[in-house]
Amino acid sequence: MRTFTFFKVAFTSALFFFLFTVVSFAQKATLFENFEASVWGGNGYAQRIVTDDVGSWSVSGVGNMDDKDRKIGTRSIRLRGESGDNCHIQMNFDKIDGIGEASFYYASYGTHADGIIVLYYSVNGGASWTKGGEVKAPKWDGEMLKATFTLNISGIVRVKIVREGGLKQYTSVNIDDLNLTDFVCENCVKVPVFDPPGGICKSPVDVTITTATAGATIRYTLDETDPDGTSPVYSVPIHVSANTTIKAKAWKAGMEESSINSAIFYFPEDVGSLAELRALAPESNGEGKTPYTYTGNAVVTQIQNFGNVKYIQEGDCAIMIWDKDSNLTTKLHLGYLITDLTGTLTNFKGMLEFVPLKGKCKVLDIDQKVTPVNIEVTQLDNEHNNPIQARVITIDNVLIDREGQTDNFKYLWYYNLIQDGAKNDSVFYTDKKEADYVGKPIPTIATSITGVCIYKDGKNRIVMLDYANTVATKIADTNKSAIKLSPNPANNFVNIVTGSAMKLEVYNLLGTLIATDNLHEGQNVISVSNYSSGIYLMKMIDVNNGQTYVQKLVVK
Repeated sequence: MRTFTFFKVAFTSALFFFLFTVVSFAQKATLFENFEASVWGGNGYAQRIVTDDVGSWSVSGVGNMDDKDRKIGTRSIRLRGESGDNCHIQMNFDKIDGIGEASFYYASYGTHADGIIVLYYSVNGGASWTKGGEVKAPKWDGEMLKATFTLNISGIVRVKIVREGGLKQYTSVNIDDLNLTDFVCENCVKVPVFDPPGGICKSPVDVTITTATAGATIRYTLDETDPDGTSPVYSVPIHVSANTTIKAKAWKAGMEESSINSAIFYFPEDVGSLAELRALAPESNGEGKTPYTYTGNAVVTQIQNFGNVKYIQEGDCAIMIWDKDSNLTTKLHLGYLITDLTGTLTNFKGMLEFVPLKGKCKVLDIDQKVTPVNIEVTQLDNEHNNPIQARVITIDNVLIDREGQTDNFKYLWYYNLIQDGAKNDSVFYTDKKEADYVGKPIPTIATSITGVCIYKDGKNRIVMLDYANTVATKIADTNKSAIKLSPNPANNFVNIVTGSAMKLEVYNLLGTLIATDNLHEGQNVISVSNYSSGIYLMKMIDVNNGQTYVQKLVVK
């Protein structure tokens, strides 16, 4: 039976300074997490992956504190009043010794109140979750509360904490000092463990299986079925030379049998290019099981917190990396040139995804660039095998349809695009919550949009790159031999070099025309000393043929 209790703790109590470690109290081993050592980027609530020596945590919350946050020590996690899994703290790894009790401290943020906090547990790697208990955070009265849930779950288990209750304002909460004790069962056989524990293998391995319960019999399977009393008895190391899943369970007379543990051993096939890799993906919706190691060289072009997504491109071919469990332990940044990336392939409703296995990739270089392919808005079609999928693309002279829309970009929103009178519905998609243009004004003039192509809900769409993303070598296909802006960003002036006479119009992001000028062929010096810091659109019209070009200018 699962029960819970809660207690108060003084906000000025002695601080705990354990850094992501496993400690032991009264013979109860404990996994303790206080988030003190976490490294946080930005203040947004977008999902991010926090990885440490114990494991990987998926967090949709704020870890940079203000004076309204409640905490023990210097940091807690603030979960906003949103619905469901949009605000959570989740283990992306398993605790193999089960959980006896799960506890954490909680309090309402600022003057908020009545946030419902639910603890869930999963015994199948996060495939499904069971409710372990819930509490409601009252209005702050100077003390944090401690919730303790008695779970008594043996074997493999992980937990997540969710701020639930629907989209209700002023119900944000702070969570601190998560504590998970081992499930203690004197009459239970200990879970078998593997050495090596599984993972990516470059050569055959001999796998040993042991249990801490003396005299127990271990049985195992190699066909992904669960071991039972008829399965082979383990006696000597198992020689593994191909992709293999080993499951093991232990028995001893007079004791309760152990939980099942498993280890997967991968022997990936080398693939030399992204084009070859994409050709190996499942043809229809589904997850592939064959592991591959990409040995070509690709540039990281886009990074998104949700799902720990990256886009990588090699020449005229690209693919999305979907790494929601933070299996890729190498920290990647925009412009990194990478190789030796190992994982499996998934076809998610037409969008091909590379799902990394636990391990590293190799970084060959930094600050690399890619050249966007220039497309027409009509090329964002319904074909899931469109060769522009995941690539960096640019659409010139295109207007974002603002009819019926707010003035600013919204997250997870579809916009129509209009180019030369042709409208393509819902093909501009704001898939990145932390993008620097979300919440900023939508341009009111025709402009050039550079982004990555995502196939979503049966259609190819463009996810615009951040304004600050400099991986693309050009903002638009503006014939750089004819037009050059420097310096960019600029302080007092900007040099504009053109191949012909042009009319210049300068717009801010509200679409307001703030300046005009005439440019002659060659170098022109334009003063920007009276411009406020920000991003401007430089619209240049060729006086000979009427061709329009748009470039971004950043003023510091």
